This record gives sequence, structure tokens and C-alpha cells, in this order.
Amino acid sequence: MSGGAPVLRASGVDFRFGGDLALAGVDLEIGAGERLAILGPNGGGKTTLVRLMLGLLAPSRGEIRWTAARRPRLGYVPQFPAFDRAFPLRVAEMVGLGLLRAAGRDRRAERARVDAMLERLDLAALRGAYLSELSGGETKRALIARALVGDPGFLVLDEPAASLDEVSRRSLWALVGALPAETVVLLVTHDLAPGTFAATRAVLVDGRLEALPVEGLHQHPILCGHGHG
Repeated sequence: MSGGAPVLRASGVDFRFGGDLALAGVDLEIGAGERLAILGPNGGGKTTLVRLMLGLLAPSRGEIRWTAARRPRLGYVPQFPAFDRAFPLRVAEMVGLGLLRAAGRDRRAERARVDAMLERLDLAALRGAYLSELSGGETKRALIARALVGDPGFLVLDEPAASLDEVSRRSLWALVGALPAETVVLLVTHDLAPGTFAATRAVLVDGRLEALPVEGLHQHPILCGHGHG
């Protein structure tokens, strides 16, 4: 582990899809403020690993547990939308789902937070649009806005730059770079160009987990698309 005090620990984790062993013997500890790059081939288990950490899947063996005194607020940008695009939900409503809902909440302040995040991701003109009207890149930006609007303490980004144009990519990395130092950020990617994500640690996931050196990480053979920022 690198970073601050331990936040999450995976111990001896296996995961099976039916009879197939997708992940085996994963031991991983994540500390406060980590910026962890998760690399690996298609089908190697990267997305499975982050879904296990988020509690969306349960290990077939081993344990994943939060070790922080207080479980951090989660933010998640999935690689592919996991909702029905035909559902009559507007962009601002979907982004607002990323806010903590509580009795007596300040709706005006919530709306202001949503509006500010829509502006940051160039979605203000689409706040009233239905999800079914969005392009792939617009949908990805809306998912990023939903994940960030609630100030998460533990943020998982699964191929977040996919479908984004150059301007949107730069906005994304600026937002990630401006997150508080104690925020944990896990990035699953095949595209780690210089000047984008400042990883403090990296791992290769291909059925098992292997540590990678951070120095020169963007030149790793598994990565591609080095032309973007």
C-alpha cells in the first residue's frame, strides 16, 4: 500500500463466473489519497475487481472490507451505462442522483451544485434533455457529473475518457486533478497519456494482480492512444 491511512483491504479474493475463475488470490490494500491505475487486457478482470470493491459483486472466496473509521462516500463511472436509456429521466435529474439524499436537505443548494457540475462538463444546455437524446460522449459526461457532484471520497473511473472528445478529456482530467488530496481515485484504463492521470501506484490485472512501476507507465505495452491529453 502507498498513500495515507488504510481505507479498503482485499484479502485472498477469488471470483468465479460460473465455473470459470476470473480472479485468483487478490491481495490489495488502498490508502487515503491513493491514485491507483488499474491496467490489464480485455477480459483480465479489471472491471470485476472494481465492482467487487464497490460491493456490486461478492467474492467467491476471501474478503473485501472497509478499514476506515467511516466508510467514504462512493462515486462510480462505469465503462458502459447500466440504465435503460429509454427511461424518461432528464440529464439534471440523473446527475442529481449523485447527491446524498437526506431529510431536510436544501433543494436550492442541491440544484446549484448540479448546475455547477453541468457547466464544468459542458452539459448546461442539455440539463432538460432526456437520456435517450444524448450521444455516447454526452452520456459519459453525464455519468462523470453524477459521480463527482456529491464530492466522493472513493472514486472509481472505468475507462472514463472513452467516447469523449479532446476538450471533454481535458475537462475530465482537470476535475480529477482538482479533487481533495485525501480522495481515493481508481482508474481502469487502456489509455494513460502523459499529463492526464497522475498515478501514485499501478497494478496489472490479468486473472491475478501484479504491481507495476509507475515511472514510464504511459509507455506500458498494454496502453494505447497516447496521442490524447
